[in-house]
Amino acid sequence: MSEETEERVGGFMGWIESTLAPAAQRLMDNPWLAGLTSGVMKCLPFILTGCLIFFYNAIRSWLPALPDLTVVMRWTFQMLALFYAFMIPHELMESLGHRSYKVTAGLAAVRCYLCVMGGRLDDSGASISFDFSKFGPTGSVVAMFTAVFVALVFHLYARHVHLFRKGSNVPAFLQGWINDIIPIFSSILVTGVVVEMARVDLYDVFQTVFAPVQFVAQSLPGNLLVQFISNFSATVGISGWTWAGINALYQIPAQSANLAAMQAGTFDPATAYVNVSEAMSGLGLVNLGGMGATLALNIWFLMSKCRKLRTLGRVAIGPAMFNINEPIVYGAPIVYNPILMVPAIVCPLVGTVMLTVILRTGLLAFPNVQASMVGTLPVMACTVMLTGDLRGILWWFVFLAVYMVIWYPFFRVFEKGQLAEEAAQEPTVGRGTSGD
Repeated sequence: MSEETEERVGGFMGWIESTLAPAAQRLMDNPWLAGLTSGVMKCLPFILTGCLIFFYNAIRSWLPALPDLTVVMRWTFQMLALFYAFMIPHELMESLGHRSYKVTAGLAAVRCYLCVMGGRLDDSGASISFDFSKFGPTGSVVAMFTAVFVALVFHLYARHVHLFRKGSNVPAFLQGWINDIIPIFSSILVTGVVVEMARVDLYDVFQTVFAPVQFVAQSLPGNLLVQFISNFSATVGISGWTWAGINALYQIPAQSANLAAMQAGTFDPATAYVNVSEAMSGLGLVNLGGMGATLALNIWFLMSKCRKLRTLGRVAIGPAMFNINEPIVYGAPIVYNPILMVPAIVCPLVGTVMLTVILRTGLLAFPNVQASMVGTLPVMACTVMLTGDLRGILWWFVFLAVYMVIWYPFFRVFEKGQLAEEAAQEPTVGRGTSGD
């Protein structure tokens, strides 16, 4: 590498470290993004519990004598929107510094979401009915919007109104009641007036407002942008989970729509949603071995002439087989490494194009289970587990071969530098000591 090139690379890395990375860190530390992501992550156990039933049902299709456990999924994953409605404002109150409002805000948001769902009272007024699908992933986008609205009401009240301060003579329990009542009343009044008095279908309004976002995210350019942001973030030390809340907004409803079309017999690979967690993460093809598609680099490390890289390759290969790559990302490192950052960003972009083509042309079946945010299934097996298509194993090897070709020149440059460092650190053998 020439001095001029090294200077340019150094300047670029300096800009990343001094300007871009701090800006990204500030975004990651934003309390609204942090709270939204935390709320989604707190619901992950319910998502995973429901996912177990999808896999169980796959086994049950071969062993029909097994009991039907769909009831577990019905009251976990298929209640996801309701869980979001409570947990997102709960976590936003934590991240915004209003801990005393955590439970109250969550319960108020559940009530507001029930109102937004547009339940129908019977003639006697004694019972109300809801579209059950709105409780689940189909309604998750609307639940998130509702949750953020309620959190905003509580935040504005806590920050700018909050009637009682330290030293007030009003009993503490009464202060708490009054400070809870006002934002509860305000949030429920707004949704109640809009939905029940103005007869505005907020559920459809939220879905309509979000439709352009879904359209962009599901386009190939949009999907490539999402992959670029996620993988570039990983190369500067920002966890991919930072974007989980935002990604869930469009990926979970999209996969639900895919499954509904499959069940109705109207599924068309040419128009189905590709940018879903099950395809982009679960299949383990785009980010093969973890963010940045690092399994290929891991294999090159195993064959390296450098002892340090061979050792790291052996240590990292086990987790990599479950798409966990922190040992190699921080051990090589890839983070802030101008040589290894490039293929870690390029490989997932190439993989996104490849996956889109093979799914759209029917060369690989679309994922037929709901396994949102599940990206650590065993490699190769995950492609079959989520699609039921044995061709997934063949495609896994094709993706690996492509990634190994992309990683190879960067690996060789990096290895050369590591070998030079290793040689410089080795003690000289057989050299006498002067002055003896």
